[in-house]
Amino acid sequence: MLKHLFKLIWKRKKSNALMMFEIFFSFLILFAVWTLGVYNYHNYAQPAGLETDNVWVAFINFNAPNDTIKMQYKELVDQQMKRYPEVKNFAYTSSNAPFTFSSMNSQFSYQKNKAMSEIMAVGIDFPKVMNMQLSEGRWFNEADQSGKFKPVVITRHFAEELFGKEKAVGKILGDGNEIGPKQTQMQVVGVVDYFRHKDDFQALSNCVFRPSEKWDDTMVMKVQEGSGAELEAKISKELARLGKDWSIEIQQMNNMKDNRNNLVMVPILILMIVCSFLVFNVALGLFGVLFQTISRRKQEIGVRRAMGATRGAILWHFIGETAVIATFGLILGVFFAVQFPLLNVFDVEAGIYFTGILLSVISVYLLVTVCAFYPSRQASMLQPATVLHEE
Repeated sequence: MLKHLFKLIWKRKKSNALMMFEIFFSFLILFAVWTLGVYNYHNYAQPAGLETDNVWVAFINFNAPNDTIKMQYKELVDQQMKRYPEVKNFAYTSSNAPFTFSSMNSQFSYQKNKAMSEIMAVGIDFPKVMNMQLSEGRWFNEADQSGKFKPVVITRHFAEELFGKEKAVGKILGDGNEIGPKQTQMQVVGVVDYFRHKDDFQALSNCVFRPSEKWDDTMVMKVQEGSGAELEAKISKELARLGKDWSIEIQQMNNMKDNRNNLVMVPILILMIVCSFLVFNVALGLFGVLFQTISRRKQEIGVRRAMGATRGAILWHFIGETAVIATFGLILGVFFAVQFPLLNVFDVEAGIYFTGILLSVISVYLLVTVCAFYPSRQASMLQPATVLHEE
């Protein structure tokens, strides 16, 4: 049966070659969409490592002439914040607080290994505000800051990149500079497994938490459930009265996270719409080519029916022939697709690429089956006497 199909396909190699290339390009389009979708879903399914419900972010401009006065202003703010029973916990952070559009990176070293990481300055109560859980060690405290080394908490991804399988807690890090007076040494006191602070689709990444500095003027706060605009306006108004020309803006972290998620989702949706349009046009082309091809083979169909072929046999013959043509196009497409995991393109896990390949292959076979079904069914409905009489 297969030998016969190959002969028929080779006899019409020019028209079939066009179908193979259409299927090849359809596979590449589907591979890109499926791989991107699987990649983002894989990241989304990972634990976030923090909670944003009932968390607000206050951006405070103290308008202080120097850091000494700013520290005095911050003490006033601390006293005022403790007067609100609706505020459970609060902590200062650097400008790159979770789900902001700010970023701060630095290089770290351990022995001969070096790695880049996001670095975030946070207050001691930051894990209480964000409901973060440590898998190893503990969070730094006031006593740690007077020690020989600067205390830091790191993510599991960063620990594996810098230390491998070694235990991270207690390790001494450098700031990436050569050994010398300019190098700042830090000691790891804790490890968190997950910390997705950019959007819900962020891959596992490096992040280092260090104690907040005196110039940090962004604040995260955990408020009671149900707190709304009234409390937000009250805090903004009363904090602004503490100093001259202060400006305070408070945003809900859930809204900030939604904005960051939209920056990821909107391009994906646009890509899916464009790719769907392209695949739909390819499907129409396949349908037309198959319909025309089957129409030209009425005499062959009539002879087969006259020799005893059933309607089902005719139907599945043409669907099988189309599937074989699709297989040749898929072989070419899979050859190019497997280069991505082999060459580790975009530093994406190989399993994500192979899942994208599998889903793309299934999608192509479904596509060609749907496109071939109606023309094949029309061919199976032809009566041998009518067809042979026309010929």
